[in-house]
Amino acid sequence: MPGSPRQRFRSRAVRAPRIHPFAASVLATCRRRRLLAPGDRVLVALSGGPDSTALLAALAALRDAGRLLEVRALHVDHGLRAGSAEDGSFCEAVCLRLRVPLERAAVRVAPGNVQAQARRARYGALREAAARVGATRIATGHTRTDQAETVILRLLRGAGARGLAGIPPRRGPFVRPLIDRSRGEVLAYLAGAGLPFLEDPTNATPRFLRNRVRRELVPLLERLNPSLERALSRTADLLREDERALEARARAAAPAPGAPPGEAASIEACRLRGEPLAVKRRVVRRLWRRARGRRAGLEAGHVASVLALLRRRGPGRVALPGGLEARAAYGVLAIGPRAQAGPPPAEVAVPGPGVYAVPGRELRIEVALGPDGGAAVEWPLELRPRRPGDRFRPEGGRGGKKLKSWLIDRKVPREERDRLVVLADRSGNVLWLPELAALAEAPGLGLRLVREEA
Repeated sequence: MPGSPRQRFRSRAVRAPRIHPFAASVLATCRRRRLLAPGDRVLVALSGGPDSTALLAALAALRDAGRLLEVRALHVDHGLRAGSAEDGSFCEAVCLRLRVPLERAAVRVAPGNVQAQARRARYGALREAAARVGATRIATGHTRTDQAETVILRLLRGAGARGLAGIPPRRGPFVRPLIDRSRGEVLAYLAGAGLPFLEDPTNATPRFLRNRVRRELVPLLERLNPSLERALSRTADLLREDERALEARARAAAPAPGAPPGEAASIEACRLRGEPLAVKRRVVRRLWRRARGRRAGLEAGHVASVLALLRRRGPGRVALPGGLEARAAYGVLAIGPRAQAGPPPAEVAVPGPGVYAVPGRELRIEVALGPDGGAAVEWPLELRPRRPGDRFRPEGGRGGKKLKSWLIDRKVPREERDRLVVLADRSGNVLWLPELAALAEAPGLGLRLVREEA
């Protein structure tokens, strides 16, 4: 019978365990934003503060309900304040209550921007721990409140779409399951569950701009719009979608792989013709990232200077941070290590046939008489750098031209032109460019590069 006690018992036995509404809302975010799946092993970044504690509790509840395979935690001690080691003991007690394995790691924060360097050290420790324990995702406790503050901070700094997209819900192995939950919801959840948390004393200091935004600017804006957090979070989501579309178009315009260490990343300038300015900017940033190996360090002013090179009639270059430079020449835009011009070669007199060394260049050049005994040669000759007015008639060429024009036609970069060794007579007629294997028409000599060493 449909209503038999046995069947009713069976229905109760297969009913899924009830999940707390807060944990259920976190699960909804994970599904909608594709952050976590039932088979994931999650490592939680646990500071002991309210956000990370609520995150750990919610994910532990999802684990107990069969919605996650495993939950572990890592507490990172940055060693930036006295008594920070005690935070780890607090986290141990929380993890014991929630039946979550905990690891502890101490990191050294490099000099510089304290918050940025601490974040870099923390994320490095999280990646190492995730690899060690086999975690498929690393969860951090960023909330919708954090998202709103981040958008405001970046707006104050004049960020573009990428910056105003705020904190990404997912980037690589890192996920933010609380990104749709407010700080108020977090505190209410912890209070209802009877879970204690730590207060970070640095959150009260006006030293950090984020704290001043949180305490002074956000309350003012919320008086104008009580739904400020939701509005800014929606703005971040919309701009993130726009950024993805623009980045995809930039990727199509500049699809080449990253540059090998020490080499330039480049693109043919014609590929940017017709692209909107927003795409051109992103292409420049892609070239920068390939050449530098990381995204940070290139500011909007640098990007504008690089794009200005494309509007020049001739070659040009712009110095960039980190020892890099942008170069535009012969229809190619490149970003790579800054060219080291080096000194021009020394001048060496060549009074007659023989083997001559170029000091500082480790070049040995043999000059011999040709079949006609060198009758057409005006001795003495010179091994030297190029000079204004030098002319060159290449072997097999249709006539002579200025050496400068010939080198430009060959697309020899200017810094290399000034370092070339030329063999010339006193009238400025270039007979040979040994490093380019370029011989003049009928020089009347036998010429040979005996040895060239790096």
